[in-house]
Amino acid sequence: MTSAHFDAERFRYLILAAQRLGQRQMNASMKAIGLTPAQSEVIRVLGQHQPITLKDLGELLICESGSPSRLIDRMVQDGLVEKEPHPSDARFVYLRLTPTGTEKARTIEEFEENMYRDLGLLFPNQEMSMVSDTLQKLLSHSPIADTLRKRGLLRDPAETD
Repeated sequence: MTSAHFDAERFRYLILAAQRLGQRQMNASMKAIGLTPAQSEVIRVLGQHQPITLKDLGELLICESGSPSRLIDRMVQDGLVEKEPHPSDARFVYLRLTPTGTEKARTIEEFEENMYRDLGLLFPNQEMSMVSDTLQKLLSHSPIADTLRKRGLLRDPAETD
């Protein structure tokens, strides 16, 4: 195995391992409050962008590909999200958090703040920024890049120089 091959394989598996670690932590934390990671992402996005149409919500989700209609239907059933008629187009509805969904949003924010604090203890801001820039370079030409841009999670390349 060449050095370049080893480095590429190592890079790939370190990304995978980090993602799996984060996913396990997220699963456990969200399970404790009766949510899935996908539901928690919907709640966070709605908290920042409500009211929003189902189509627009789908364009902002990273955890869920395609239309999140079944996920939203379940969250409506669970009393986390409510649908309200679009004022000018009966084909669309607006989505917003219910009071229960808003309370869950606060709990999710607390979990995320603790996670970000822990990351900050492990990595200085400059180091975290360098890793993020490397991952941005990897993802910037992939289909998920549009979603990341809409969420404000990709920097303009001129900012990273």
